[in-house]
Amino acid sequence: MPLNPYQQYRATKVETAGSVDLVVMLYQGAVKFIRLGIDGIERNDHQAAHTQFMRAQDIIVELIGSLNHEAGGQIAGQLASVYDYSFRRLVTANVKKDTAAAREVIGILRDLGTAWQEIAAQQRQAQGQRQAIAAGRVPVSRAV
Repeated sequence: MPLNPYQQYRATKVETAGSVDLVVMLYQGAVKFIRLGIDGIERNDHQAAHTQFMRAQDIIVELIGSLNHEAGGQIAGQLASVYDYSFRRLVTANVKKDTAAAREVIGILRDLGTAWQEIAAQQRQAQGQRQAIAAGRVPVSRAV
């Protein structure tokens, strides 16, 4: 079945994103699903809440699996701990239909997402400078 234009855009965005941008997208997706889970609880639709929290948990598992402990060292270990804690809080939110636990994870992921967005912006800026230098548009002395 052919994708509609929006689905094509989203697929292209994911396929062309750098690794840092993908991490940002994962954070955004997890927050979205947690919000939908909270909405399910508030509507007393426990099946919808369960489904959405499970989707968020799947994203957390993906984030854990994407960590490179060799290259990331201590930071990767700290992120693993934060992801593990977030996963456990999502399990609590899901089992006990606890919106406070879910909102706590949203706060954690928002903070982490903001940091990753800053890293992504810095990478794009550095890439733009490298491309400008390579194209001869910026004197090397100004770029440094």
